[in-house]
Order: sequence, then structure tokens, then C-alpha cells
Amino acid sequence: MFYKALDGVKVVEFGNLVTGPFCAKILADFGAEVIKIEEPCCGDVSRKEEPFYKDVPGIENSGLFQYVNMNKLGITLNPETATGKEIFVQLLKGADIFVENNPPKRMKELGLDYKFVKEINPRIVMTSITPFGQTGPYKDYKGGELVATHLGGVGYLSTREGDATKEPLKYPAHLFSFQAGLCAASATLGSLYRQKLTGEGMQLDVSEQESVIQNVNSAIARYSYMKQISRRTDVLDLAPHHILPCKDGYIYASFVEEHQWRRFVEVMGHPEWADNELFANAQIRSQYWDALKPLMLEWTMQYTVEDIYRRSQEKGIPLGAVRNAEQVLEDKQMKARDFFVDVERKGEGKLTFPGVPYRFSEIQREAPTAAPLLGQNNEEIYCGRLGYSKRDLTRLKEAGVI
Repeated sequence: MFYKALDGVKVVEFGNLVTGPFCAKILADFGAEVIKIEEPCCGDVSRKEEPFYKDVPGIENSGLFQYVNMNKLGITLNPETATGKEIFVQLLKGADIFVENNPPKRMKELGLDYKFVKEINPRIVMTSITPFGQTGPYKDYKGGELVATHLGGVGYLSTREGDATKEPLKYPAHLFSFQAGLCAASATLGSLYRQKLTGEGMQLDVSEQESVIQNVNSAIARYSYMKQISRRTDVLDLAPHHILPCKDGYIYASFVEEHQWRRFVEVMGHPEWADNELFANAQIRSQYWDALKPLMLEWTMQYTVEDIYRRSQEKGIPLGAVRNAEQVLEDKQMKARDFFVDVERKGEGKLTFPGVPYRFSEIQREAPTAAPLLGQNNEEIYCGRLGYSKRDLTRLKEAGVI
């Protein structure tokens, strides 16, 4: 854990990949006890996702799984068996929160939909995250981040350079699945507060598609206000508002206000072309970006990212360095705040992961724990808390229950 802000809160997680597990991870990072339930045979689907430790595939080697499941306890359980369902019910009876990201049909088939869960634990908060939500014509459609991203309108904005008629690109990694998990966690915390005040539970219906749409930035507003559809093109209505190459990398220049552009002209040494009427303001510069861009590149390609970034910061110009993963890991700001954390992983030594982007002034930060091995905490949970013997565990394993 990182902080014991939710010390005493008990969470059961039954999910795969990113949305549900990341929601539960955020709660675990706040100090809640999260028991992650995985299928006995192969565990969370993310165990098969790269990157793998030392590039060796294996259910204990996935970097994605390791990050999304830090600070959790892990057990194996098959709720499709009668005994497995009974055990699942025992766990839910003692939980404050139940996080899952399974298809609504599957939860109903398992007898673990909210109607049933509410009967066994009226005060539980059940957070259900799906591609399209629990209602509507899409509710039973299969989907994932790629589907939600494009049905949410973001895919149409996924390139800036080149031909706007080209196919959209996938955004990197699981960007919007993480976003949906974050949305779910914030709503869960609000529901937990209500639970503490009233003693009542509820189901949170979280749609990954809606989370994408919520974060499309100004694209929806542009159409709502102006009937303008933002397209995948390098020609915007403001310029410079682009990523530009430098001697050793890239910068992102975004000059919304005219004085910012004029200050950058000073940084460039006030070249003669900057006074050309074709570049008089941001809108005109956008129209003639094809003429302005090579002139700017002639200057940017002479300097390093750090040179341009430092000069711009001194002038108060909103210009950023585009950094790769190695540069982010070595960033002096991150080091000053001890953002990245080393986690001891059994048999692998210390692995480095992102920490949390917040600090509590009155709560001491705790060291995080590694993601559980498949079934790592079976004995602790089943024997130590639910009263099963070690012999029982052997029988349950032979029967395919755990």
C-alpha cells in the first residue's frame, strides 16, 4: 500500500485486464484490503500480456499484471462450481466493495448480478465496469478498449500529420481502459462515503465508452457549438499548436495566446519572416502552416530539446519536451518527489513501477507490495479466515474449485 486512508475497507475484485483491476488498484493504493479472485487454470487475462520480465512469457512475468495488481491479495476460485459460488458469497458478505468488469450476461449466469449481491449484503457497493454499460442496445455487445475508443469518437482524432482520409490509429497501451478504471474508482469512493453515512449500498454502472467520450477534450463541444467535426489533420485553427522535431527529439508547441507566439519569436532570434503578414495571428498562421512549418523547423533542428525547453521556460512560454520512457524514469522532478517505486518481486529482485500522483500531508507513505502470484494467498484466506483446513484446500484444488 501507499497510504492507509482507507484502512479497514474490504474489497473483493473479480476482473481481468485493466478497467476493473485498475479501479481496485487505486483503492488498494489508498490502503483498502483488496482480495483479487482469479480463475484457477490461468488467472487474469493480463498475465498473458506483454511486456514480460526479461522477455520471457509466463503467467508470473507480465509487467502489465504486476503494475495493475500491486498491493493486493490474490486467490484462485471458480464460481461456476457450487462450492466456489458458496465461497464467493462468503467473501462478499464481509466486503464493503465489489469491483468487477465482466459482461452483464456472465454475471447473471453466475448468479452474481447486483440483484443477488444486494440480497446477501445490502450495504455493499458493487462497481460494474463494462464496454457500454448495463443498459441500452449495446449492453450485451462484446468490446474492449479499441472498440470503445473508436465508438467514443477519439479514434477520429488519432493522427495529426498527413492525409486526413487515412485510417485512424490505435492509441498507445491501454490508455482509455486506465481512464475508465480511474472514473470507476472516483465514483466508488463517492459511493463508499454515502455507504458510511447511510449504511446503504448501490451498484455503480460504469461505461468505458462514456468514459472515452467524457475525455474527448473539445471535439464534442466544437460540433455542439459550431457543427465542426475535428479531423485527423495537421491543419488546425491555431498555429503553432503542433509537435515539432529538434536536433535530438521533439517539442510540443502550443501557443493559444498571441503574446506567447511573440515571445517564442524572440527565443528564435526574431527572424525576418516572423513579421510576414501571412503569420500575423494564430488563425492566419494555421491557414499558412505549410509555409510556416519549414521555417520553424530550420531553427528547431539546430537545437536540442533541452535548449529550446529551457529558453522557452525562461520566457514563460507553454512549450513542452516530448519525452520517452527512459527520459521520464530519469526525470529530476520525478526523482525529487520519489514518484517511481521499487517493488521486491520473488525470484526477480526489485522491479520499478510508477507510484501514485498524490501525497497526503498527514498520512505517512507506506512501501508498496508486489502483485500476488497466482493463488498466493489461498491458504491465508481460505484457512486463516474462512475456516478451511489444508486438507480441504487439496480437495478443493482437485475438484477444480480453487
